[in-house]
Formats: sequence, C-alpha cells, structure tokens
Amino acid sequence: LTLPEDYQKFITLHNGAKIFQILADGENIGGGLYLFSLEEIEEELKYEDLFEGINGIPIGHLLEGCHLMIDKDKLDKGDPNYLFILEIGEYTPLNLNFELFLDRYILSNGEAFWEWRYYTAENYYRTR
Repeated sequence: LTLPEDYQKFITLHNGAKIFQILADGENIGGGLYLFSLEEIEEELKYEDLFEGINGIPIGHLLEGCHLMIDKDKLDKGDPNYLFILEIGEYTPLNLNFELFLDRYILSNGEAFWEWRYYTAENYYRTR
C-alpha cells in the first residue's frame, strides 16, 4: 500500500488508536474513532463487497459504522484532500488530510465537526 506521509508518520508511532470511545466495563458502547493498525487495514481490505466501486483504503471506524477512507485516486494525483467517509454506500469527501482531520477531531472532542455549518465572520451575523 502507498500511504500519505502524514498517515505514515502516525502509523509508525502508534499503529492504530482508540479515541473518544464510550466504554462500559472495558467494552466500547458507542461513539469515538477507532484507527486501524496495518494488520487491521489488511483484514478490512478483504471485505471487497463493502468497498465495491471505491478506490480507497479503510483506515478506521468512525461514528458507529462509518469508515474513514484514504482515497487512492486523490492520493495518486497528489491531492492533499484525500480523506473520505464511507457510510452505507455514500462516499463523502472531507476535504482534509489525516493530520488536519485528527487535529480537528481532537479539538472538537470527537464531535462530527465536518457536519457543522461553515461560518465566516461575514456570513455568521447575516444568518442569525
């Protein structure tokens, strides 16, 4: 697999992670981000039916069932906005790389920041 540089650095240091999961008796009962190890990525890629028609690499689970994906087409073109979310057949661009995604995910305490309405100082006051 060819992986982006920022993700390679992460995987070299951590080889996966569990962030903001809600635990009860040591079991995840919802929410959070589960970033796969390299071995888990290899296992996920075996589920070809799940990723049919998508040229991507699953790197984690997000928000109960969504996959966080590296889009190989964007990566091959050198586009730094290579992260997507795959949820029940919908392949949605996040317009982020891994470094920005992880930073914003942590800063937002695990909230789905990519769904927030985009406000600037100009349009915020006009829409209130």
